[in-house]
Amino acid sequence: MHPRLAGHAVVEQLLAHDADVAFCVPGESYLAVLDGLYDARDRIDLITARQEGGAAMMAAAYGKLTGRPGVCLVTRGPGATNASIGVHTAHQDASPMVLLVGQVSTEHLGRRSFQEVDYQQMFGSLAKDVVRVDRADRVPELIARAFHTAVSGEPGPVVVALPEDVLGHTTDAPVVRPGGTVRPGVASSDVEAFVTDLGRAARPLVVAGGTGWDQPSTRRLRQFAEAFGVPVAAAFRNQDVMANTSDVYVGPLGLRTTDGLSAAVREADLVAFLGTRPDAASMDDHGLLAVPQPTQRVTHIHPDPDVIHHVYRADHAIVAGPAEFVMALPASPQDIPALQEDSALQAERTAWCGRLRENYLRSLATPSAGSPDSLAYMQVFNDRAPGDTIISTGAGAYTSWPQRHRRFTAYPSQAGTQSGAMGYGLPAAIAAKLAFPDRTVVAFAGDGCILMTGQELSTAVRYGLDIVVVVVNNSRYGTIRNHQEAAYPGRVVGTELVNPDFVALAGAFGAHGVRVHTPSEFRSALDACLDSGGTSLIEIVTE
Repeated sequence: MHPRLAGHAVVEQLLAHDADVAFCVPGESYLAVLDGLYDARDRIDLITARQEGGAAMMAAAYGKLTGRPGVCLVTRGPGATNASIGVHTAHQDASPMVLLVGQVSTEHLGRRSFQEVDYQQMFGSLAKDVVRVDRADRVPELIARAFHTAVSGEPGPVVVALPEDVLGHTTDAPVVRPGGTVRPGVASSDVEAFVTDLGRAARPLVVAGGTGWDQPSTRRLRQFAEAFGVPVAAAFRNQDVMANTSDVYVGPLGLRTTDGLSAAVREADLVAFLGTRPDAASMDDHGLLAVPQPTQRVTHIHPDPDVIHHVYRADHAIVAGPAEFVMALPASPQDIPALQEDSALQAERTAWCGRLRENYLRSLATPSAGSPDSLAYMQVFNDRAPGDTIISTGAGAYTSWPQRHRRFTAYPSQAGTQSGAMGYGLPAAIAAKLAFPDRTVVAFAGDGCILMTGQELSTAVRYGLDIVVVVVNNSRYGTIRNHQEAAYPGRVVGTELVNPDFVALAGAFGAHGVRVHTPSEFRSALDACLDSGGTSLIEIVTE
């Protein structure tokens, strides 16, 4: 292999792992990598963000939506601390991500040098792995390992520290090619046992979510669930894992998005977690089932054995990726000879599924608590936005608008984080448009949420991205206000907001902006923004 800078070897590894997009805020600590990216500028789209938190969120969302590691590059010290929110988000969402972060020269490590941070201590509990490249010859090995670790088992973020002096050294170490993702196989005995357990349950509930899905597996999940008459609930912000139009889809869990569904979890006699940990939001801080031993039978299918039994003891533990497991499921009950269907039990299961479906449809048509206009606005949105629109959200009361009133029918089409990170929606929309340039992309944000990463409007405009940002403005941190008023009535403090002129702000960044006060005005504004292209912002003023 020809001698070249270690920084250039980093870029060669990105190319070897088919990284065609990378998000960054440039820094002097990794100039040699930037120089390598100059030579690869026709093969890697380098997206320069305006703040490292935005760049890291873009990478986390890219990994979530594509299943391939999102790549982010930031400088040492403050760059790394800013990027930590994206690492935490990727960890909570099980999104594959590789964060390349500059570091002080090796000779100055441990001296409290300018912008020095001990990344092992800082990221140790946030990332799947934290590695430091101390020799130029190990660059290919360790970058390849980072990409492998990011997608193996339960996907997640990997942080690679790159000391400045190492990047400037030369190396003739060869490029390390990807070894292929290692996934556990699916045993036919596990498939048969899973189906048999469902057939013996009167009130089963499948909770589907996590990463590792694709379009064929989401379609197969629907086919299987409909054939067996088994209700499927979506884990928190995983509503695109199955077409919401199916008669066996019973709504999303988490934050009371589907009225009554949490009670159904407690009432179920079998809960099957498919691909999800499960997360705390879906399970009401793990209060829906007894910890550690639920009274219901529990089946847990997950690609990482360390996740299974971590909170709930599973009666049936299956180590498998959700897509691989679902694709191995039979198309009909007749394909499982050992399954003896009890007609009375089947009738009870059919009634159970029908009741949960009706419950979901009622929630779909009922305005969110505290947001009486949400249904009317979302009816307009659903009428105008294509069915495969990718919708991103951050955190806040406004997230209930699309989560409660949107029927997701395509995969992937929901980019929301389980971490509760405000500001995620706009960076996620940027990543979504880059990953799926032919799809309509809309970011929902609150007036509090948007200003966490609002400067990334500049990024969207710079790269000519056709995205629509819908800002729901109620002049407050709405979720916190609601909690505050419930816990300490009449003692509101700290949750009021004085906002900028969002329309003027959008214009200052070069985006189109419009303000609306009614669903009718929203209809006209949304039509215009969807038709005109470019980056646009619609501010919805609410009470």
